[in-house]
Amino acid sequence: MTDTEPGLVALDWGTTGLRAWLLDTGGRIIDTRRSGRGLLTTTEGIDAHDPTAREAAYEEALWAACGDWLTSYPRVPVAACGMVGSAQGWVDSGYRTVPTEVDSASLVPVEHRAGVLRVVPGLRAASGAAPGDVMRGEECQLAGVLDELGERDEPFTVVLPGTHTKWVRVDRGRVTGFSTAMSGEVYGLLTRHGILARTAGSAVRDDAAFARGLAADRSRGLAAELFGARPLVLDGLLDPASLPDYVSGVLIADEVAHLLPADSSGTPGEVVLCGAADLCRRYATALADRGVRATVLGEEVTARGLWRIAGRAGLLGRQNDEHDVRDGRDGRDGRDGRDGRDGRDGRDGRDGRDGRDVRDGHDVRMEGTRRR
Repeated sequence: MTDTEPGLVALDWGTTGLRAWLLDTGGRIIDTRRSGRGLLTTTEGIDAHDPTAREAAYEEALWAACGDWLTSYPRVPVAACGMVGSAQGWVDSGYRTVPTEVDSASLVPVEHRAGVLRVVPGLRAASGAAPGDVMRGEECQLAGVLDELGERDEPFTVVLPGTHTKWVRVDRGRVTGFSTAMSGEVYGLLTRHGILARTAGSAVRDDAAFARGLAADRSRGLAAELFGARPLVLDGLLDPASLPDYVSGVLIADEVAHLLPADSSGTPGEVVLCGAADLCRRYATALADRGVRATVLGEEVTARGLWRIAGRAGLLGRQNDEHDVRDGRDGRDGRDGRDGRDGRDGRDGRDGRDGRDVRDGHDVRMEGTRRR
């Protein structure tokens, strides 16, 4: 094979959209596709509790996004992450409980008309005295970040800005903990609905308004400071079109103030931002205001993360054969799982569905909890 030949079809399949990459045998991107057929659109108009209807809808969406790749390269393995592996997705891939390694060698297989799609499990922090946390899809961003940066001797923080921004602590290739902030979702709700949406004009980029939001006095509390955007507009001190950037600054500053970690010396250590360019720019500015200079990586590292995880799972160079699922002779993806690594009985407990042994945090079933 040459490096220009396909080696993996990688999918980041979320709630509202789908990104697909065709990677060569060296993990480099040959082609990219984007689709609006995320979980919500894919399951719209069907009984989401009917597994047969759900499977048919997901297969149709897969084929619409990259069916030509699957037809042209039927032996190339396919790996996916995100909400496609949720309880409302194509197959429930479960969660791995932190602390755990970023890379997962145990992927959950689901058959499609041309072979097998393998889905990466998400990560969870167990609830205790405080609520726990969950992520799906971002674990592949983390794997891509590690692949891009190489090994680090000291713990560091990865911030993944988005609708639900993740603040992840990583130590020598292991996720030791993480927190989620709904700042992006709150921003969307505030600027599309309610009184602030009616106060605002058509949004324009205003870096000064964003900086003003970052510097707002938070001692009154976030809810009070957000409402402050309205009187600023009414008093002629803030342009209506600049209100969204002001609100963005207020929300991100509050998030950073609460979630930026500090070590025993009071410093946050290394911080890495990974995501869409505009969001990373905003978070980098907020971090700089607190004396932190962040490393910024693009969101395409997710493709590299899926490549890394596929390699760990032994998929690269392996034929995309549906018989791997049906007979499961090697136990890695099979239904009998005789060696217990990803079997349905999970006898050695490392990634079994009953999760009896959580020595490495692999209790992916989350028994008795509501699934995301």
